[in-house]
Amino acid sequence: MQTTVTHARNPLAGWDISVSAKAGDKETINGARILVNGFAQYDEIFDEPLDQWQQQLLQQGDYPEENTVLVEITNGNGDVIRTQDSWK
Repeated sequence: MQTTVTHARNPLAGWDISVSAKAGDKETINGARILVNGFAQYDEIFDEPLDQWQQQLLQQGDYPEENTVLVEITNGNGDVIRTQDSWK
């Protein structure tokens, strides 16, 4: 499983956060959850398993404070793969 998290300053407020995941060989993506500073901003179990997935969240987090994004991807075996990004 390959997961990517990027962020860019939003001129109106906070940050725009982009997340993507790509399943490896013989893997699927069955669910995804995104937490920003400890609060769930996206949480979905997919009806059909996916090979790849992406989501963008706008105006999240705080500027100029410290921010943390935790991404949890659930694969077809029920394992949760976590990726975290932090910045200030």
